[in-house]
Amino acid sequence: MADLRPKLMKILRAELEDLLEDIGVAERRHANRFACREVTDYVFKQNDALFHAEIRALRRIIEYLDCLDVMRYSDLDSLVKAVDTQVREAVQDHDEPEAAYRFVARKLEKVRRYVEDGP
Repeated sequence: MADLRPKLMKILRAELEDLLEDIGVAERRHANRFACREVTDYVFKQNDALFHAEIRALRRIIEYLDCLDVMRYSDLDSLVKAVDTQVREAVQDHDEPEAAYRFVARKLEKVRRYVEDGP
């Protein structure tokens, strides 16, 4: 059976990069709503700060994942558990938005199912 650990990490990284793009789209859409005076200055600034914090957190998580040695983990399950735990702790330790952890946890589980069950 093929080693699924590198495959999981490669797909997870792609999913997180895609998520960064999605947040960027949401951020631009929100800026357009502000320009059209559909949201107040206060709401715009709060949401914009949150978008930027989520983007920073996800970029830092991607950097961490890029440096992770998957061979340190005996199997897919131990790798997934380690990634989940370490991302959760890093988000808490750096006082980053909880949504960043939830995004990654959801993507991690999605990718895990994909690599275990196949397309």
